Amino acid sequence: MPSSHPADGWAQLRFAIIGPLLAAPPEKGELATALKELAERHWRHPLHGHAVTFSVPTLERWYYRARGSDDPVAALRPRRRGDAGRSRTLAPAHIDALRAQYREHSGWTIQLHYDNLVALAAQDAIYADVPSYGTVRRFFRSQGWSRRRPPKRNTPGAQQAEHRLEKREVRSYEVEYVR
Repeated sequence: MPSSHPADGWAQLRFAIIGPLLAAPPEKGELATALKELAERHWRHPLHGHAVTFSVPTLERWYYRARGSDDPVAALRPRRRGDAGRSRTLAPAHIDALRAQYREHSGWTIQLHYDNLVALAAQDAIYADVPSYGTVRRFFRSQGWSRRRPPKRNTPGAQQAEHRLEKREVRSYEVEYVR
């Protein structure tokens, strides 16, 4: 039964390309020629069906990964990045500083948060190597942080309404039954 997982489609395509080299290994010194011939061919993308090509180094990497494995198809599955789910460019000190800033000043723009991070880096070496503005913006979006404007009046009722809007789903209207 064929699997519907995209990684399985990639593994099967990679094995279909490299499999003939594994079944009948080329003579000594002929691997580069065989890989070059495979690199010139067009293959069907496993998800979209478009024509794709692969470079010689990519094919060589697949060949050696599959050749050194007991299960070549499993060895050719795409691997999950080791740093998946973590920020690759923001240091923990940057993340902590941005969290503290956002907690204290959620009404600031991302640009203002970034400018303050740059100012922190000028004052303290622990914040050196500030990432780009785009990286900070992507981090904010990944955290679900957006600019929260302060209430127009800082009264207990306005604070209560803001708290209610944060915690509950509020719709402009509600209908008990749809006709």
